[in-house]
Amino acid sequence: MLNKKLLEEYAELMGADGVQEMYTTFADNINGYLNHLEWLIKERKEQEVRNQAHRIKGACRSVGLQQLAEGMERLERDPWQWDEAIEEVVQWKAELPMHQHQIEAWLNARRIQ
Repeated sequence: MLNKKLLEEYAELMGADGVQEMYTTFADNINGYLNHLEWLIKERKEQEVRNQAHRIKGACRSVGLQQLAEGMERLERDPWQWDEAIEEVVQWKAELPMHQHQIEAWLNARRIQ
């Protein structure tokens, strides 16, 4: 679910504060990215949906949220119908808080050390 190896590498390079800053940027922006994705799906703009899924995938990977990135990769690359895209985003949004909790717990543990 969480790419801890990547996060550890980031922590070595930037320190725990640097990783925290990256995550804060992610947390501040992810809902806007998702809202735009949902709007694109509603408007049935397939190529733009795929492009936005690519952006979200990159944002997730940049903070070690590998499993969430994989969901967006399916929207980006795989064939799908509109109902499937809607369901993928609904499920993705439902899982986001659990993944965010994991990275937040990882960050909190680093601060204690």
